[in-house]
Amino acid sequence: MWAWGLAGMAAAAAYAAIFERLRFGPPLVMLALGGMTLAFAAGALWRMVDPLARVTFVAGGVAAGGGTRWTRELEREKQLVLKAIKEIEFDFQMRKIAEPDYRDMVERYRARAMRLISELDAGSDYRALIERELKMRLELPLPVESATAVAPAPSRAPTCPSCQTSNDNDAQFCKKCGSKLG
Repeated sequence: MWAWGLAGMAAAAAYAAIFERLRFGPPLVMLALGGMTLAFAAGALWRMVDPLARVTFVAGGVAAGGGTRWTRELEREKQLVLKAIKEIEFDFQMRKIAEPDYRDMVERYRARAMRLISELDAGSDYRALIERELKMRLELPLPVESATAVAPAPSRAPTCPSCQTSNDNDAQFCKKCGSKLG
C-alpha cells in the first residue's frame, strides 16, 4: 500500500515539476501529497473490491467465490443451516434442549440442508430440478375427507335492494351506497 502512495506522490510531483514548471515549495509539496492521497484512496478501493470480484477455486474445480448470485445465496444458506445443526447438537449435549425438540429441529434442518445441496448440485439446471419437485408434489395423494363431513353449501352473495350491487356473503351493509342489507 505504501508503494502505491509513494508512486502517486512521485507521479504528482513529476507532473507538477515537468508540465506546470513548479519549483520546490508549498504548491509542489501539496500537489505531491494530493497525489499520494489519491493513490491511497485507489488502493483502499482496490482492496475492498478485489475479494468481491475475484473467482477462487476449491478442490474439484468448482468456483467458490464466483458463480451466479443464486448459487452464492444457496451456498451461504447451506452454510447457515449446517451451522445451525451444529449449534442445536451442542445445545442438546449441554442439556439445554429436550430430546423431542432436538429431534424435530434437527430433522427439519437436515431436510432443508439436503434440499439446498441438491439445488447446488443441479447447478444452472435448476429448471429441471423444479420440474422434478413439482411432479413429485403433484403425485402425492390428496387427503381424503371423512364421509360424515358435509361441504357447506355456497351461499348467495347478498344484493343491495337500493343500488343492485353484489356484496360479500357476511356483509350487513352495502359496500357502494351503505344501506342496510336484508
